[in-house]
Amino acid sequence: MMETHSRNVVLHEEDFAPLLRATTRSLGGWVLGLLQDPSLLAASKASWRFAEEAHRVESFLDDFGGRQNRTFVTFGELLASTRGLFIVKTTGLHLLERLNRYGLDMDVAELESDLRKGDARLAKAAQSMLAALSREAETLSLGWSASLVETDLEPEQRMLLPRNIEFEDSVDEKQHIAEIAGRFLKVLETSRGLDLGKVRDREALPTYVAEYATEERCRWYESAVHNIQSMYDTYVAKTALEHHHSWLRSLRGHASVSLHLLEMATGLMHFYQRHENDIRHEPAVMAVSAVVAKHEVLDLAVNTCLRHAYLTVEGASSLADKILETFVDRSEVVLVLPKGMTLHARPLALIAQIARHYGTPLEITLDGESCSGNSLMGLIMLGGKHPRPATVSARGDAVMLEDLEQLFSAGLGENEKPLPDSLSYLRPG
Repeated sequence: MMETHSRNVVLHEEDFAPLLRATTRSLGGWVLGLLQDPSLLAASKASWRFAEEAHRVESFLDDFGGRQNRTFVTFGELLASTRGLFIVKTTGLHLLERLNRYGLDMDVAELESDLRKGDARLAKAAQSMLAALSREAETLSLGWSASLVETDLEPEQRMLLPRNIEFEDSVDEKQHIAEIAGRFLKVLETSRGLDLGKVRDREALPTYVAEYATEERCRWYESAVHNIQSMYDTYVAKTALEHHHSWLRSLRGHASVSLHLLEMATGLMHFYQRHENDIRHEPAVMAVSAVVAKHEVLDLAVNTCLRHAYLTVEGASSLADKILETFVDRSEVVLVLPKGMTLHARPLALIAQIARHYGTPLEITLDGESCSGNSLMGLIMLGGKHPRPATVSARGDAVMLEDLEQLFSAGLGENEKPLPDSLSYLRPG
């Protein structure tokens, strides 16, 4: 029976149960099949297929408001959490399968060993979550059968057209690869500040995560590395530049491996944090917490995924330096500060904006003290100590320094003299 409230139709639980039973038949086959044959978890295709089935059922539950219903909320939370673990596991398996193809400029033995140990721990956690999901399905009388699971998990053969396009030049490709290297070094600088290079005691992990490695911070880190990989694929891959400097591919490999590790860390941190808040239905949260220990999740996220993501970025620091040495014409200029002017926030912001525009490292020196011109906060702190220097020394990409010279010649935007057209990117909107 249905009751109508406003524009919504309320479906009674006894009427929804048959719909859920029919929708979860394929999912149930995977759950029971994976429980009966845990060896299937060693195949990335199996993990991915389960995640797809789980997502389909989650969407079905959301369409009916299952997350806001006491009868079905625990099933939905167990399903979402299990899917999250399987996605992390799939990413780890993909990384293991391809690790030796990335051409990393570092020894990967420890990374490979830790990934295999991590996969074993994820498999154990996944089995526990599957068992809990199966028990909840029995409570809801979903009537699952293992006979529905697909056992053909051989990788599909890829069919590709012949590669017959010559290597092409891209516009300003040297500038783009220099910007990629600059961004890589910026990510490295940030990750060094998070002190990710060491293994932490499990007792210290909750405090460390709350201060330095929240899900939000992991997503920022992941996004920054993803942007590096995307820039490489857009501006460098399959170009004459890459063809003549094949070692550039190694930088792309470091970015890819770091990205996959950060995807795993973000997924695990999401799993942890969604069961740490008081927003979700408490019995559903407790059902998950009773199955997978939080300290296991944090240990894998921080000591394996985040730590190795940092070590992989660190391992490419010499490559990033080599790119800058090869493709950036570094120079140094001494700029005269206009009479009566102070280096306050607005002109310093324009200097930082020029640095961000080019994406390569810029060093600013005032009265013998230096900082990165790429950091507005660093510039403001330095300018606060030395507000009226006679000169400003700048070291970096020669093209970027030309823009800085034009900025100073135009009075750093502090007088009525307009900025030249070459600095149009500094003008508002």
